[in-house]
Amino acid sequence: MKKITEQEIQDYVGEVGKFEKEHRKGSSFYCSATHIFNEEDIKNLAEDDIDASAFLGVQVEMDGMWSDDWGTDWDSTSYSKVEEYQELVPEVVIPEHYVTKQKTSKFEPEFDK
Repeated sequence: MKKITEQEIQDYVGEVGKFEKEHRKGSSFYCSATHIFNEEDIKNLAEDDIDASAFLGVQVEMDGMWSDDWGTDWDSTSYSKVEEYQELVPEVVIPEHYVTKQKTSKFEPEFDK
């Protein structure tokens, strides 16, 4: 099994991530894609003989341009490790309960050159 490359991450996140675009001019758009890698993503990529286990719990955010003619060209990609935690919400109007929140920290991936 080979280690995932940056291009494979960009292709995967561009396909399955939350994709947003804003019109620029003509048929071109500013675009962004965001995705947090989970167990299901790791399994799906493993079926294609790609090891993405180092990215479990990592949020990938990409910005770039998209056009009808050229497709997507990603200008920047950032990575953040996401950790979920629970916080107690004290009783005010409803009984006390826990809510799940997320905090992020910088993640520096290592790709084979």
